[in-house]
Amino acid sequence: MYLPRSLDGVLAEWLDSPDRKPLILRGARQTGKSTTIRELGKRSKLFLEVNLERRADLSLVRSCASVEDLLGALATRHNIGRFPEDTLLFLDEIQESPDLVQWLRFFQEDHPKLAVIAAGSLLEVRLQERGFSFPVGRVTFRTLHPLTYLEFLQALGKSVLAVRLLAALQDRKACPRPIHEEALAMLRDYLLVGGMPEAVSNWVTTGRPAIVREIHADLLQALAEDFQKYRGVRDLGHLEAAFENLKYHVGSRFSYENFAPGHRSQSMKTALGRLEAGLLIARVWPTSDTKLPPRPRPKSAPKLLPLDTGLALSSMGTAIEDVHALAFERLIDGRLAEMFVGQQLLAGRPGRHERLYFWVSESSRGSAEVDYLLPGAGVPVPLEVKSGTSGTLRSMHQFLWRAGLHTGLRLYTGEFTDQLLQVSMSGKTLRYRLLSVPIYMAQAVWGILGDIAGPGDAGARGNPPAQAVG
Repeated sequence: MYLPRSLDGVLAEWLDSPDRKPLILRGARQTGKSTTIRELGKRSKLFLEVNLERRADLSLVRSCASVEDLLGALATRHNIGRFPEDTLLFLDEIQESPDLVQWLRFFQEDHPKLAVIAAGSLLEVRLQERGFSFPVGRVTFRTLHPLTYLEFLQALGKSVLAVRLLAALQDRKACPRPIHEEALAMLRDYLLVGGMPEAVSNWVTTGRPAIVREIHADLLQALAEDFQKYRGVRDLGHLEAAFENLKYHVGSRFSYENFAPGHRSQSMKTALGRLEAGLLIARVWPTSDTKLPPRPRPKSAPKLLPLDTGLALSSMGTAIEDVHALAFERLIDGRLAEMFVGQQLLAGRPGRHERLYFWVSESSRGSAEVDYLLPGAGVPVPLEVKSGTSGTLRSMHQFLWRAGLHTGLRLYTGEFTDQLLQVSMSGKTLRYRLLSVPIYMAQAVWGILGDIAGPGDAGARGNPPAQAVG
């Protein structure tokens, strides 16, 4: 069963483009890269796959000295006199041949009508260790993440719900209460299952949480064992220790020094950099800037996002019944909401590889922290994540006051609202617009950022005069 992905349309557009470059599809192992590309191959008259984890395919590539040699060998193997123009060549696990990575530029220069797409796991880790890099400017990069919440709904046959949720956000309206409640219930299922395709497929067919947890355990073991395949990676013990200790730090700020017992700061920094290069984690970077583009704040602790919420909850031992019974703010000490939002933001623009920031102000007079800082129409937009429907927004107020801006975002378990509020700041009044978006629509907030412009954007649609908040 193929699980449709938002990336499908992006890849189809690339395939149909007359001036396409070879495409490298990034993504962690088991996120569905090969399956997605094979589905794309159904659009082509001829689809050829070379998988370098197969001994015969790797031997064939190593026996070739050029792109022409490889194409000739493939034509002979498949009894093809001439490749039709509508041909898609898939090079899977391309990290096994750094030479083939370098040849990608010659596909584009010498065979522009041949569509070439490559994929691999821990691509950057393997190539960096061998001293190779991608041919910059000669290839296109896209990224595949685990299924998002809205893709999860599609997989479960809830496409009408997904469409209505998106339409409501696009219209800046609250969904009818029954739809909102159903979306929250489905969110709990998503948090339990996550977005790894194997777990989602099993949930679709069985709906049994215990089996999904077994799949999570197998996936975590496979990801850990994956490191053993990369014999060129130095200090394998540090990499394994970093991976094993992720469960203690996901969803929180962390220090490299205390990340894994018995391992030094620099070793953990290097190991986490490799895990991030393999897209097994993402770091959210602190910044104190109030303008775009944000710059990471040196020596300030970043936050850690896991590959997948379902895998993270499994690794942390969160009980299945707790996921469905506890209030959101009680799940894993309130970290779950922020962790979920970060993952959805990373995957929210299909194919893009996002870098996320959060805003901090740290001084002897006090500190403030805004969960995420996103790019609006030329201005940064503060985004606060709330596990429930309550909670203050003091850090957002400080950011808006210092930046001279007047619009903020809140993701929470309530319904959509567009309010004009005011708050007292140092004896003066900050009037600002607060867009409150249901947390399950986190991946879709990218679509409303373009509405948020500079300092003059303080008005809210059809709302009464500003309300004071504490």
